Formats: sequence, structure tokens, C-alpha cells
Amino acid sequence: MTTFQADVAAADPAAVRAFSDRWAKAWNDHDADAVAAMCADDLVYDEPAVGRTVHGPDSIREFVTRMARGYPDYSFTLMGLYAEVTRRAVLVAWRFTGTFAKTGRRVEFHGDDRLELGDDGLIHAYRCLYDNKFVLSQLGGAAEQG
Repeated sequence: MTTFQADVAAADPAAVRAFSDRWAKAWNDHDADAVAAMCADDLVYDEPAVGRTVHGPDSIREFVTRMARGYPDYSFTLMGLYAEVTRRAVLVAWRFTGTFAKTGRRVEFHGDDRLELGDDGLIHAYRCLYDNKFVLSQLGGAAEQG
């Protein structure tokens, strides 16, 4: 596992890149266990777009599983990586594409994952940001996404 050798992410760009590549690969492989393994036991996962905050790696494992069921062909493309200058935190900008299994509608949108890492190299806080109204408009107003 790649860990940061510095107290701030910006001082360790190779670790930021390696970590972000692992994060993207785990999601793109639809590997719920690999995503959860990157998260600490005290994870706080916040998704304001749907008004949900959950805790622990099991919550993210369940979310990845639901996403794979709801969008069996989903993929994320990394659009940018941004490293914090005051702490171990990164922002991963991405583009999501996938087909909603219930309707066959194609969805494309961008978002950001704000990840705060501990000394252990694991994610302790994860905030996922995107425009849910835009997503719902592509789904034809479907209330449930995954």
C-alpha cells in the first residue's frame, strides 16, 4: 500500500498519483472490497447530493456493490488530482459514465472526491460531490439511482 511520506499531500505528488490510481482502479474494477480496504474503520462518508452520511468501510463496500448493480457498465475517468498544502488530503476530480440498469438510460456527469487520509494511509473522511439534479434529469427524473 502506498502511504504518504510527508505531513501534507502536496509534498508527496508521487504518493498522491499512486493513491489516486489505486482509488480509480478499485472503483473501475467494481471491486467493493478493494475500495473498502482503502478506508479506515472510522470512515465518515458524506454524499450531500443525496443527503446521506454513513460510517465505516462496510458502508462504502455496500455503496460500490449497489453502484455496480445499478450501473453495470459504469466507469470513472480521472480528470484531475489536487493535493492539500496543509494536511494529508486530496481531491480527485472525475467523470462518470454508465447505463442505468432499470431504464437503459446513459448517464454522464463530473464530480469530485474529497479524501482525507490518516497517518496510516487510509481514508478517514470521504466527501463525494456532484450535481444530483443533473443526474436525475438524465435519468428522466428517476428517484432511485442505484
